[in-house]
Amino acid sequence: MFDPDPMGQDMTGTTSISAHSKLGGRLTHWLRRQWQEHPTRAWLLVGALILIWSGLGSISFNDKVPLDDWKHDLRADAAGYYVYLPAFFHHGWKANGYSEEMRRTIAGEGFLLDRQRDRVVTKYPIGTAMLQLPFFLVAELIEGPGATDGWTRTHHRAIEVAGSFYWAAGIILLALTLMARSGRKNGTIAVVLASISFGTNVYYYAFRSPGYSHIYSFFLVCAALYLIFSDRKEVLSRTRQMCFMAVVSLLFLVRHIDVLAVVALFALLWFEHPQVLRSPGYWWRQLLVGLVLALPQLAYWKHVHGKWIVQAYGNEGFSNWAHPYWSNVLFSPQNGIIPYAPVVCLIPLALLALWAIDRKHTMLLIALFVAVIYSFAAWHMWNFGCSYGMRPFVQYMPFLAIPLMALLLRIERWSPALFGGVVALLALVSFVNYRALLQFDVCYVGEADDWIPYGRNLVKAFFGDVDL
Repeated sequence: MFDPDPMGQDMTGTTSISAHSKLGGRLTHWLRRQWQEHPTRAWLLVGALILIWSGLGSISFNDKVPLDDWKHDLRADAAGYYVYLPAFFHHGWKANGYSEEMRRTIAGEGFLLDRQRDRVVTKYPIGTAMLQLPFFLVAELIEGPGATDGWTRTHHRAIEVAGSFYWAAGIILLALTLMARSGRKNGTIAVVLASISFGTNVYYYAFRSPGYSHIYSFFLVCAALYLIFSDRKEVLSRTRQMCFMAVVSLLFLVRHIDVLAVVALFALLWFEHPQVLRSPGYWWRQLLVGLVLALPQLAYWKHVHGKWIVQAYGNEGFSNWAHPYWSNVLFSPQNGIIPYAPVVCLIPLALLALWAIDRKHTMLLIALFVAVIYSFAAWHMWNFGCSYGMRPFVQYMPFLAIPLMALLLRIERWSPALFGGVVALLALVSFVNYRALLQFDVCYVGEADDWIPYGRNLVKAFFGDVDL
């Protein structure tokens, strides 16, 4: 009888392994070709995948927190930003739509109820709610238009998807920006993006606290950088100019103090496309776009306060301007920048690397980082309350991507072996920080100089509950 295997062995397994090997090789070849020939398409695919991963993960994580628990993700400041939507669509801005118990339980002190004038009062700007609106409307369609009070679990999930969407969209826009500035160095770009997201507190505000304003501002800064750098033509198209006008206007409407980011973006636009800002027509169009987008905010202030322009934050301000808390902002275990965003330690080296190729951008970024950190240190509450790290620094992390990319490219050219070691170190730091941000329990429980809770959180992230 004929034996198909003269050596007495079954060739089926070998054939199967060979088939899988060929399939894997074809898939690898296809992916490599996409990165080389269609990098924009490849980055969009990456964006879709990380959106699915992050969105589903955020929903699963936050679903475990009861809606009457103060740790849920639409309470306090997040409620103050979000309340524009349910108040407009469900309650007509009337305070009688809310009971005091509901406000305390669900929203905390995120907004106030003026019973005498029957008004819902929030000090927070409207920009975040404007960006959340499409996701809120999807939740309304799922629940049935007007069928709920706008604070259901479905609405929470919609905002959780929104946070992941704006993070993923920002990351892809930042990738395309770096590609336009530095070429198709996709591996190095991926390292920069991972470091910016997970080696800092950025991802915490996409995943755990998507109701806060910071991930929306992060997206807008990434979008503005993309509009500035992705078109290398001498004159920006009218469409790109209009988009830039809308983006910087929204950035101001999300958080007024981010006027520092707006000024830096205008400076970058001047460096790259000076003829755009030389045109008087640009500034008239910018004013018009800004006013149109600000109309909902102005209308709200007029309805609630009786005035078109309001200083909604009252006595809150930069009362520590003469004695800023520099060291606390930078190093404190209670929300300091470096303990929760260790990649920031590379800023001095990154700026030195950028100085060698672009001194104007370097000087601008030095001025920006100093001014921003000073603004935090001078704020009346330097730690900004419950947060994972210095949360208002999240929206400035995209600016760090520019010098960090310059640093990594310089190391890669100088010593590929050293570059591999730096990438491994960044991966380790990002992984540890990622684990820590997942474990963090909303508020820091220690004093400004107490490192025990910080260490306990790190240990718990890897080994579970340990007495320290």
